[in-house]
Amino acid sequence: MPTPSRAATPRRRSAAGLSLLEVLVGLAIGLFVAAGAATLLGQFLGENRRLLLQMRVEQQVHAVAGVVLRDLRRAGHWTASHQGIARDGAPGHPNPNAAIEGADPDRPSDTVRFSFSGAGGEAGAGADDETGFRLFRGQVDAGFGGRWQPLTDPAVVTVTAFELTLRQRALDLERHCARPRPLGACAGAGVCPPRLLRRSVALRLEAQSAQDASIRHAFESAVDLRNDVVEGRCPE
Repeated sequence: MPTPSRAATPRRRSAAGLSLLEVLVGLAIGLFVAAGAATLLGQFLGENRRLLLQMRVEQQVHAVAGVVLRDLRRAGHWTASHQGIARDGAPGHPNPNAAIEGADPDRPSDTVRFSFSGAGGEAGAGADDETGFRLFRGQVDAGFGGRWQPLTDPAVVTVTAFELTLRQRALDLERHCARPRPLGACAGAGVCPPRLLRRSVALRLEAQSAQDASIRHAFESAVDLRNDVVEGRCPE
């Protein structure tokens, strides 16, 4: 009986696949990569949120500062200013919009009120616009028509500092008087001789995010008031 050759004898092939240890190692590596990616994603989202809050705070601060400085620049405007010129020995009328209430020279204040004449030439000479600004419970309010309205959104920012400082420089006008001293004399109360006040207002505004107190922004600027004030009287 012939003996089968060795080449014809079938061989048992070894089983293919991954062992349990290899599967566990691969799973651990995958989890480590996923955890790193999740951490990076969380950091990216957190930084993106922080940048968004920072942008909102800066936008609110600069928008409010623009409104405040714009209106302060017009403080004291008087469309009938020609009535303030002295003629034929008669004194001129005082500017009814000259005062800035709540602002003492070189002393910061968080509440000021002032007025300016409305546009429209002579027809608007009596249409004075009274306005003002204040810090109230973490927000900046603007006065319109005798009522306060918020300029900042308390859900977005909390204002921590709002300071307005009036600065003024006086220029002597006595040489323009008909009888300067010693020809004339200052009698009675009041400012004498007359002087011209060049005024400016410095603004300091600080705010923080209402959702993250670590996000803050500060703004400082100053504005020259376009309308100078003449006060006092000449010696007699």
